[in-house]
Amino acid sequence: MRSTLIPQNLPSTISPISVRSIQDNLAKAQVELSSGRWNDVGYKLAEQTGSVLNVRAQISLIDTFENTNSIVSARADVTQNALANIASETQIFFEAVIAGRNNQVSSEVVAKTAADGFGAVISSINSTINGVYVFSGINFDSPPLQDYFGTPQPASKSAVDAAFLAEFGFDQSDPAVAGITPAAMENFIDNAFSDLFDPTNWQNDWSDATDETLKTRIAFTQFSETSQSANESAIRKLAMAYTMVADLGIGSLNDSTRERMMEKAADLTGSVIGELNVLRGKVGVTQQRIEVATDKLAIQKNAFERLVGDQENVDPYEVATRISVLSNQLEASYTLTARLQQLSLVKFI
Repeated sequence: MRSTLIPQNLPSTISPISVRSIQDNLAKAQVELSSGRWNDVGYKLAEQTGSVLNVRAQISLIDTFENTNSIVSARADVTQNALANIASETQIFFEAVIAGRNNQVSSEVVAKTAADGFGAVISSINSTINGVYVFSGINFDSPPLQDYFGTPQPASKSAVDAAFLAEFGFDQSDPAVAGITPAAMENFIDNAFSDLFDPTNWQNDWSDATDETLKTRIAFTQFSETSQSANESAIRKLAMAYTMVADLGIGSLNDSTRERMMEKAADLTGSVIGELNVLRGKVGVTQQRIEVATDKLAIQKNAFERLVGDQENVDPYEVATRISVLSNQLEASYTLTARLQQLSLVKFI
């Protein structure tokens, strides 16, 4: 029988602990290569771990700001669109009033334009996004205005009817409306009727909005107004002009009184157009602030992420080299173990 010499100093086996250590290190290296981060960041960073965690907290806060800004930006867009619609309806109404004053269209046409326009304006003021009524101030879960000509009759309509009856002794549909003089109508509009739209009566009978508006934190140290209020002067004046033409019996008034009413409505509506532009500019400033804040947050986030990456990310080339070395070591250990087992078997035989 042929015999095989076995070196006396060759170990009879490779330590299982050594093989397991190589396997564990190889598995960790493969995870690092896949994720791009150290397998045990805390161990690797040691005393720097706290600083890195603080930076990650800042990144998380920026993510929150960015999500919030996306929401309030959409809200501002809805508000701006609503104001644009209101401005458009107001312009149409203004032109109709001027035409009516100049006897270019009938009183009935002007009254219908006013009623339809008022309904469209109320609809725009009641604009909502994600359950938030954008003109309700901090009372954002309730519509700010009720349909003036709706059923059941809202408090606003009841207040106008009561004021007209108290002033003249008959309602707006009574034929006696034709006898109202220009002076009497002007006195009513400037006093009892105007009082219905002052801040106190407006909130009592017309609006469920609050004067206070939503303020939202859009960056680390920056807050911005992110809702509007239907209690703004422009909205109250516009409602007064629409109601005046739509519901004070304009179709039955004599020519002189009708002309005086049209003049009052035209003056009031003309002033509202300017105030609406101011409101639109105000919302535009909010939109710009949100956009600028979001852009700055993106820059800050990018810087923070680079800082964290410098601490937590691995060098792909170094990891790949380490994996190659560990793989070779593991393969060598398997080969040596198999050879030793063969030699031991020969020795035994």
